[in-house]
Amino acid sequence: MKWPLHRRREWVAVLAIFFGALTLRAGYRLEPVELPAALRGGLSGVAFGSDGKLGVTTRWGEVWIRNAAGEWRRFGSGLNEPMGLVIESPRSVVVAHRPELIRLIDTNGDGSAERYEVVATGWGESANYHEFFFGLKRDAAGNFLGALSLTSMADKKEPSPGSRRGTYDPTEVAAPTGHHSDLPWRGWAVRISPTGVVQPVASGFRQPAGLGLSPDGDWFVTDNQGDFKAACGLLHVQEGDFHGHASSLKWEKGFAVKSATVESLWPRVKSPAVVFPHGVMGISAGEPVWDTTAGRFGPFAGQVLVADFGQIVVRASLERVGGVWQGACYPFLGRNDRAPHVTGARLLGGTLHAAFAPDGSLYLAATAGWGAGEDGLQRVVWDGTIAPEIQEVNLVEEGFRVRFTQPMERGRLAETGRYQLSRFRYYYQPTYGSPRVDESPVAVRAVTVEADGRSVVLRPERLEPGYVYELSVPELRTRTGEGIVNPLAYYTLNRLVDGSGPAAGVVRLRRADEAAPGSANVNALDKVTAEPVLRAAGEGIYRLYCSACHQPDGRGIPGGAANLREDKTRLAKPDDVLLATLASGIEAKSMPAFGGILSIGQRRAVLAYVRATFGDSKPGAREPGPE
Repeated sequence: MKWPLHRRREWVAVLAIFFGALTLRAGYRLEPVELPAALRGGLSGVAFGSDGKLGVTTRWGEVWIRNAAGEWRRFGSGLNEPMGLVIESPRSVVVAHRPELIRLIDTNGDGSAERYEVVATGWGESANYHEFFFGLKRDAAGNFLGALSLTSMADKKEPSPGSRRGTYDPTEVAAPTGHHSDLPWRGWAVRISPTGVVQPVASGFRQPAGLGLSPDGDWFVTDNQGDFKAACGLLHVQEGDFHGHASSLKWEKGFAVKSATVESLWPRVKSPAVVFPHGVMGISAGEPVWDTTAGRFGPFAGQVLVADFGQIVVRASLERVGGVWQGACYPFLGRNDRAPHVTGARLLGGTLHAAFAPDGSLYLAATAGWGAGEDGLQRVVWDGTIAPEIQEVNLVEEGFRVRFTQPMERGRLAETGRYQLSRFRYYYQPTYGSPRVDESPVAVRAVTVEADGRSVVLRPERLEPGYVYELSVPELRTRTGEGIVNPLAYYTLNRLVDGSGPAAGVVRLRRADEAAPGSANVNALDKVTAEPVLRAAGEGIYRLYCSACHQPDGRGIPGGAANLREDKTRLAKPDDVLLATLASGIEAKSMPAFGGILSIGQRRAVLAYVRATFGDSKPGAREPGPE
């Protein structure tokens, strides 16, 4: 990142409002849903049947159904890490689990399945812990939609013939990566006909943990940040798409593996419809669900809610511009800080799956796993109060039209200085994630306030496709003086109104004159030695990249990210050890390698902030052994 210091201070101010506690009316209530003791947690899917019955899958291989009286019953068991379900009828449930798509049938009506029928199979599988079959959705034609994750391994080891299914092909495509498609169709989205025919549809996925269908039948998938993936996002899926991760292309008919390079693949990459900037908008995106409640869930009808493993629910709005889907994302529920517009329980970490209930409430399923997360089922209910928020950002010819949920104070609304607009994009690279590149502020030259006092049109000094535009409005107030609950929005500008836009959207190749990842990823902080300056910059970097796991208060996640505030051994190590850990990551704890994302100056800055805020500013003696 290359923001000047004043921009970092502005960003810290924005986050202070986002995470702070303003005096506001509520809007949503978060309630725990009681589960039977025999349901061991690890919720990995949630869905409602047409009769209103609630069903969940668990990573322990079970399917549970709750009837209209609120009674739970185990419907099926013995499955291999199911990741989603479709309730066809009171007696039939179709489940996506690792080896196959399977139908569970209750033949005698006692509430438990007696017959298990394989609907489809045929993709590669091994004993690797991270090979999932994510799903499950069913389209209007009766087809089942799913997505296959890549194999995750730090050291590439061939699975033994007895522990794998499908042809093993270890060929690397374009560059070595930590995730591989060494077995058929890993990294592909697939469509399965009612008769069980498997059709690979689109490639380039890494860990596509969430699938969704829009009310009009458009298919979207969320994918997780990592190698070849700059950030999480909402991806529109169509026949023949390539969504960025090179390894899966080896299974494409006629693809020339040996001649493939990062440079040759880049023009094929389909840009996300909506980018979820890493950290601020989560770390591992899950299931997208459309609000079709016609206002029973509040003022966001027609928008998308996306649960994220990093203890946040993201809201997104979509529009089609020049034949391409794009739009904006906004914070909705989040983190361990008490949100001013939410009452009741704290949002659980590990939330990846969601479903709207017939009564218009939103159910969220969480799982402990992958070194973090919590087990549980929660319900989000709108209490009838509309909290002040950015309702939607849309592209217009002049710039952006911004609509709020409430009428705003017109004086501030008309002042250009009240709108902080900036932009950035990412590298397309095989290393983990990407720094934000080409960052710059964008001046708002004019503001037109619309008659209702709830909408404005912003005219920026320049508007170019191929960037994510960040808008923050912390200083705006409603007519009654209330501050905005979530003053942030990120618009992914793939196309202008006239349909023009660059190849590969918001990612670009690294130029020859730019530093290679992990070596001299140059940043203005690299030459800074003053501790106050480093700490000030480090706070913004911590919020962006670290708070999703270690939490804004530094207390981490039990069983996962370290508790920096209370576990004094964590910061007792010298700087060189901690900086090396930041650079290389800890795969066993799902901590990414930040060497290719943050420069050495940025890593020193975040360490300075962490030491000053959560620990002893003077490092202790080096501890023996690995982290």
